[in-house]
Formats: sequence, C-alpha cells, structure tokens
Amino acid sequence: MPGAFFCVGCGIGLAAPANLATSPGSRPADAKGGGERPPAPMPPSLAPFAATFSAIIAVGILVAYGVMRQIPQREALLSSSPSQAASPSSPVQGARQLPPGHPAVQLPKEARDFIAAIARRAEANPRDIAVWDKYGDVCFRAAAFDSSYYTKAADAYAHVLKLDPDNLDALRGIGNVDFDQHKYDEAIAAYEHYLSRKPEDPEVRTDLGTMLLSAGSADQAVMQYRKVLETHPNFFEATFNLGIAYGQMNELAAARSAFEKAKTLAPDADAKNRVTEMLAEVEGGAPSASEQGSKPEQAGPAVSANSSNFEGAMERMLRDLPIAGPKVASVQWPSATRARVLMDNFPMNQMPPFAAAKFMADLKNGIGGVKSAHNVRAPVEIDICDAASGHVMQSVTE
Repeated sequence: MPGAFFCVGCGIGLAAPANLATSPGSRPADAKGGGERPPAPMPPSLAPFAATFSAIIAVGILVAYGVMRQIPQREALLSSSPSQAASPSSPVQGARQLPPGHPAVQLPKEARDFIAAIARRAEANPRDIAVWDKYGDVCFRAAAFDSSYYTKAADAYAHVLKLDPDNLDALRGIGNVDFDQHKYDEAIAAYEHYLSRKPEDPEVRTDLGTMLLSAGSADQAVMQYRKVLETHPNFFEATFNLGIAYGQMNELAAARSAFEKAKTLAPDADAKNRVTEMLAEVEGGAPSASEQGSKPEQAGPAVSANSSNFEGAMERMLRDLPIAGPKVASVQWPSATRARVLMDNFPMNQMPPFAAAKFMADLKNGIGGVKSAHNVRAPVEIDICDAASGHVMQSVTE
C-alpha cells in the first residue's frame, strides 16, 4: 500500500535508512571508493517526499536483497550440477521472498517525482560524474520494485563510463545491475575491471566469485573467495560462499570446514541458521579432514579447441566467449582463413569501454589458441557482423 508504514501483506515495517546515498544491501557507504558522499541538495518542493522514498527503499532492501546479497541464490547449492537454478516451486535457500498473494510493491508518485528530479539534474549536467552516479544508484535501488529502473540505472552508469572508463562507482554499479539480472558474464567483466583498479575490495571480489559460481565455474569462484580470505579472514560472505563452491565441487570435507568457520562468523541468527542448514547437508557424506588428506588446489578449467577441424574449433571458441558467445547466430566461412560471425542483438558501439576491451582480448586469445591447436600459421581474419543488417561492426586479424 503506497504510503503505508508497514507491509499490509506481511507486516514488514518501513524504517527509513540513514542516507539515500548509502549503497544497497550489505554494502557500506564507502565501499565504492572514497568516503561517503554528502547527499546532494534537494529541491525544496521535494523535501517532504524524501522520507517516503527512503522508507520505500528500505523495505525493498529487506524484501529484495535478503540478509546478504553476496550469498548465491541457488537451489541445491551442494549439488554436483551447478546449473540447477531456483524456481518458484522450489524456493531459494536463504533468500527472503514475498508471501504468497503479496501485492505488488509499487513506487508512489512522490518517489517517481524524486527520481525524475535527479534525472533532470543529471540531464542538465551531462559531464557531472557525481550526479550521474547518484542517479544510477537511486534507479538501482528503485529497480527492486519496478524492474524498468534497471535500464535507467544501467544507462546512467554507462554515461559515466563514457566520461571515465575507470570510474569505480559506475563499474561497481553496472556490475550490480548485471548481478541482479543474472547476466553473469557482463557482471564478471565489470567486477574484473573494477578489481584491476581496486583489487583489495572484499565485497566486489566476493560478488565476482558469486557470479563465477553462478556461471558454473566453481573452481574459479573458490580462487576468488580464497583471495578475499587471505586479506579479510573473517569476511563471512566469502567464507560461507566458499563452502557452497566446495560443495558444488563435491569437496565435502572442505565445504564442511568452511561452513564450520562461517558459523562462528555469522552476523545474526538468520545467517547462522542458514549455515547450520548447509552443514546438515554435508555432515552425512563428508569424510573428515584426516580421512580425506590434503588435496592440491584445483586449477581453472583448461581452454582447448577439441573439435575435429579448424572451422568447428573456431566456432566452438566463438560460442564459448564470455558476453558475446550466446549472441552468435551463425559463422560463415568465405575462405579457409576468414570468417563472418553473425551476431544477434550485439551492438558493439554501445558497449562500455571495459566490456568492449574484454571482448576483443578474449577474441584474440581464442583465435590464437585455436590456431595453435590446429597448427594454422596463416593470418586469420574474423569479421564481427550484425546478423540483421550484415554490417561489419569490427574486424580482427590474428
């Protein structure tokens, strides 16, 4: 009910957060680099609505994010098949969900007007990075209720990245948008670029690990969680997720060890109960550390092109590319060393600089790997084309 002080469907109270500029979920105010930014001056006519909007955003954090956003929201977290995702008929473990029949939560007019005022300020100041970051942050929080705001948040962060490709606020913001929309490869690209500038951030590295875990790369997720714990040994989210990753790898003794530590670090009763549930799943089948013995850390999956011919190996590599792979419609071979890759809905000119750079680097590395595997020494040209128009968006010769 718009304007209510508690949820009429589930009774959750609407307590306003201290500051609209605070990042969502468990993220501290200064987690995106630099200290907490003082809130921007508010137009006098909108001041009465600030508390209303704050309250709406607060309940969204409770309902949409759960206790900790970094915990992977997946069904059968200890399954040997990491691709099993939660469905409406099988609730996500550890995630808060709206009760059955809960009415849709909508932003009231006052909140929409508040966001629109920030949007107008951003549009009037196209080179003001701070106000565009703020606009992206507010839209990101509003998207917990109205998913159309995800697009507005992504556009705001993309605007910042055109002005400053290394802007930490926008890199983390667009990564968070992709995180929430389960766009794993895009989120991974954003978080990796962020961490190239600020590698010590435990929250973003934990989010990176969770995206890798969700994408089916549990071994790479383990590497990221362990990096976090090398410098932040008491970081609960990384410890808990490490247990989940080991469970998906069927390393049950290692999973149990991680969960036992996570239980001692749990910040509240709800988190501790979730750890207890996970421990119960591994207790029956996990050998003790002495029974299992020490095992070397597993390396990431090897990249190989094992198709029977060069063209097939090249197509497989293209379809396995992060971000771009699912967009490959077909691969045409005008000659033995030239390919036209037809892409569906892949506007390269609209990609943020960091994502375009990662795509090109992955493509060149992949071409080199396939050439080496099939002993091809001649230059290979790849044209990245729009499938609808046939227009060549980018050509690469390797």
